[in-house]
Amino acid sequence: MSRWMVVLAAFVAMLLPSAVAQQKGKQFTLKGKVTDVGKDVLTVDHGNVEGYMGAMTMPYKVDKVDILKAIKTGDQIEATVYADDYTLYNIKVVPAAKAKAK
Repeated sequence: MSRWMVVLAAFVAMLLPSAVAQQKGKQFTLKGKVTDVGKDVLTVDHGNVEGYMGAMTMPYKVDKVDILKAIKTGDQIEATVYADDYTLYNIKVVPAAKAKAK
Protein backbone atom coordinates (compact mmCIF):
# COMPACT_ATOMS: atom_id res chain seq x y z
CA MET A 1 0.00 0.00 0.00
CA SER A 2 2.79 2.48 0.75
CA ARG A 3 4.21 1.95 -2.75
CA TRP A 4 0.93 3.22 -4.22
CA MET A 5 1.09 6.28 -2.00
CA VAL A 6 4.58 7.05 -3.32
CA VAL A 7 3.38 6.66 -6.91
CA LEU A 8 0.36 8.87 -6.21
CA ALA A 9 2.53 11.53 -4.54
CA ALA A 10 4.91 11.53 -7.53
CA PHE A 11 1.99 11.90 -9.93
CA VAL A 12 0.52 14.81 -7.96
CA ALA A 13 3.96 16.49 -7.81
CA MET A 14 4.22 16.29 -11.62
CA LEU A 15 0.81 17.89 -12.12
CA LEU A 16 1.14 20.63 -9.51
CA PRO A 17 3.26 23.12 -11.54
CA SER A 18 0.83 23.10 -14.47
CA ALA A 19 -2.15 23.50 -12.13
CA VAL A 20 -0.51 26.50 -10.47
CA ALA A 21 0.29 28.03 -13.87
CA GLN A 22 -3.33 27.72 -14.93
CA GLN A 23 -4.52 29.44 -11.74
CA LYS A 24 -2.38 32.55 -12.22
CA GLY A 25 -4.94 34.29 -14.36
CA LYS A 26 -4.41 37.37 -16.48
CA GLN A 27 -0.83 38.57 -16.93
CA PHE A 28 0.48 42.12 -17.07
CA THR A 29 3.82 43.79 -17.75
CA LEU A 30 5.31 45.84 -14.93
CA LYS A 31 8.04 48.40 -15.73
CA GLY A 32 9.90 50.30 -13.07
CA LYS A 33 13.03 51.27 -11.18
CA VAL A 34 14.48 49.10 -8.41
CA THR A 35 14.68 51.10 -5.18
CA ASP A 36 15.88 48.27 -2.92
CA VAL A 37 17.17 44.72 -3.27
CA GLY A 38 16.31 42.61 -0.25
CA LYS A 39 17.16 39.06 0.74
CA ASP A 40 14.17 37.65 -1.12
CA VAL A 41 12.27 40.69 -2.46
CA LEU A 42 12.69 43.62 -4.83
CA THR A 43 11.19 46.99 -4.04
CA VAL A 44 10.16 48.63 -7.29
CA ASP A 45 8.93 52.15 -8.09
CA HIS A 46 6.75 51.33 -11.08
CA GLY A 47 4.40 53.12 -13.38
CA ASN A 48 0.76 52.32 -13.97
CA VAL A 49 0.20 48.65 -14.81
CA GLU A 50 -2.64 49.13 -17.26
CA GLY A 51 -5.74 47.17 -16.27
CA TYR A 52 -4.27 45.99 -12.98
CA MET A 53 -2.84 48.60 -10.59
CA GLY A 54 -1.79 52.20 -10.39
CA ALA A 55 1.74 53.56 -10.13
CA MET A 56 3.37 52.95 -6.75
CA THR A 57 6.47 51.78 -4.94
CA MET A 58 6.16 48.41 -3.23
CA PRO A 59 8.11 45.24 -2.43
CA TYR A 60 7.53 42.17 -4.59
CA LYS A 61 8.52 38.55 -4.17
CA VAL A 62 10.50 37.16 -7.10
CA ASP A 63 10.00 33.86 -8.89
CA LYS A 64 13.74 33.08 -8.91
CA VAL A 65 15.80 34.45 -6.02
CA ASP A 66 19.05 34.01 -7.98
CA ILE A 67 18.08 37.07 -10.04
CA LEU A 68 18.63 39.18 -6.93
CA LYS A 69 22.39 38.68 -7.33
CA ALA A 70 22.29 40.34 -10.77
CA ILE A 71 20.03 43.30 -9.96
CA LYS A 72 21.05 46.44 -8.12
CA THR A 73 19.33 49.54 -6.81
CA GLY A 74 18.66 51.95 -9.67
CA ASP A 75 18.22 49.28 -12.35
CA GLN A 76 15.24 49.66 -14.66
CA ILE A 77 13.35 46.38 -14.99
CA GLU A 78 10.48 44.78 -16.82
CA ALA A 79 8.65 41.81 -15.34
CA THR A 80 5.46 39.83 -15.65
CA VAL A 81 2.87 40.01 -12.87
CA TYR A 82 -0.36 38.09 -12.57
CA ALA A 83 -3.65 39.29 -11.14
CA ASP A 84 -3.73 38.91 -7.34
CA ASP A 85 -0.17 37.51 -7.26
CA TYR A 86 2.38 40.06 -6.08
CA THR A 87 5.35 38.10 -7.42
CA LEU A 88 7.58 39.25 -10.28
CA TYR A 89 8.18 36.67 -13.01
CA ASN A 90 10.61 36.73 -15.95
CA ILE A 91 12.47 39.76 -14.61
CA LYS A 92 14.69 41.52 -17.14
CA VAL A 93 17.00 44.45 -16.57
CA VAL A 94 16.32 47.04 -19.26
CA PRO A 95 19.38 48.82 -20.67
CA ALA A 96 19.42 52.53 -19.73
CA ALA A 97 19.08 53.73 -23.35
CA LYS A 98 15.99 51.56 -23.92
CA ALA A 99 14.41 52.62 -20.59
CA LYS A 100 14.81 56.34 -21.46
CA ALA A 101 13.27 55.83 -24.91
CA LYS A 102 10.01 54.51 -23.41
